[in-house]
Amino acid sequence: MASRKQASPNAKAPAAAPARDSSNFRARRLSLNDLDTTEFDRKSGGTPEASHRGRQRRLSMSPEMGVRPPAPPFPFEIVGTYSCHGVEPGLRQGETSAKINQDRGCICYPFGASDSEMTQALFCVFDGHGACGDKVSHYAMNNIQEKLENHPQLMSDPASALKDVFLSVDSQLRKDPSIDAELSGTTAVVCLMRWMKGGKGKAWVANAGDSRAVLGVKENGRLKAVPLSQDQKPDTPAEYKRIMKSGGFVSPPENEWGGPARVWLDANMTLPGLAMARSIGDHLVGAIGVIAEPEVVEMDIDPATDPSKDGPQFLVMASDGVWEFIDSPEAIDLLQAANVTRSATEAVTKLIETAAQKWREEEGDYRDDITAVCVNVTELFKRGQ
Repeated sequence: MASRKQASPNAKAPAAAPARDSSNFRARRLSLNDLDTTEFDRKSGGTPEASHRGRQRRLSMSPEMGVRPPAPPFPFEIVGTYSCHGVEPGLRQGETSAKINQDRGCICYPFGASDSEMTQALFCVFDGHGACGDKVSHYAMNNIQEKLENHPQLMSDPASALKDVFLSVDSQLRKDPSIDAELSGTTAVVCLMRWMKGGKGKAWVANAGDSRAVLGVKENGRLKAVPLSQDQKPDTPAEYKRIMKSGGFVSPPENEWGGPARVWLDANMTLPGLAMARSIGDHLVGAIGVIAEPEVVEMDIDPATDPSKDGPQFLVMASDGVWEFIDSPEAIDLLQAANVTRSATEAVTKLIETAAQKWREEEGDYRDDITAVCVNVTELFKRGQ
């Protein structure tokens, strides 16, 4: 494919020439790699266990669509999660081949210092990009939950603990010789939920990148989408100001062919064309204002006592494989129509299937990885240790 400025493969959306055909979208999003993820299974077993104050805590990874984990930490009706690998053009016209899945999702429960009066759980989605994107997202998944659980401020100041952990994991990744994170990175959206006996609680959502968390809240009998994170795009005013002040360059969105705003080392658009302003990894652009520090949203949650009542009802977190063609209100409506309060797993399956169908309609033989976690907050907050 002809290209005047070819972006690095780390960019979730490498730049391409603005020819008007269906290959454009693939060219600006495709992450090419050949990595074998079996090494991760050998190292971590997929669902590692760790002790915390004498208890066992499970980390349950989001399974590939159609595969149910053998021992999920919550019933399928309360928490549903799947990850669907992407596809790219095959060798022959009309054929597709599976991409290495660079997304990761996980649930950690019980988490931290839970007791008979207070319970905690952690929900995470990561979307890797670049040649080592799957390694970076897996690394972030394993290390964020471990460091956060053992952080001295987890109970007293969760927002500070989350920020510190994101930065610590990014710094630790920089020193790891087994993963080249100069031109590879990952988004991270992490939700810590804490609830008391009786059903009231809080959520802290830390976000770096363009994965997203949204709460479905019923008000006056109508369900609405309440954002718990904001996509951090390079042209968002605060992000743009920081990057430009640090000596970076931000190219505007390509209106003609739909390309996003990008971060570059210089005005010549040499490297890397990253389509987000914050991430874990992507160390080449760390000196020009792309940071790993997350934005943290804290919210009191007094969930609805049942689906007919007002109040928070369910949470959805997903990589941009969902959000590329489905906006937040549409996702909330779709989950409600799929009867999320009856089965979070059936609802999240419908969300991912709908996202995949939209990719087929819009992009044909290319689909990004899609990962989503759906939590029935009403039922979750009824559970304790």
